[in-house]
Amino acid sequence: MKAEIYAITYRIPLTDSQQAKLDKKWPDGDPFISYEKIDSLLEPLPVEDIYWSHYTGQFLYFTVRGDDIEGTVAEVIKRLEDKLGK
Repeated sequence: MKAEIYAITYRIPLTDSQQAKLDKKWPDGDPFISYEKIDSLLEPLPVEDIYWSHYTGQFLYFTVRGDDIEGTVAEVIKRLEDKLGK
């Protein structure tokens, strides 16, 4: 029997500007960029457990699963940089 890596959780350090965009709120208190928006941005990639908060520091966490983990991570970073800036 041999175990294989199928899923890995990553964290991406966020710049001050990226963190500010994720922290931005509408006047009613709802986030300007919600978890749902990030989820839809990353569809149909095999990514789950996406989260960030001021409690975790300036990081965005996500879990990648599947056979092409490195390719998926590269695509996640590209899409997040397109949305949040570099």
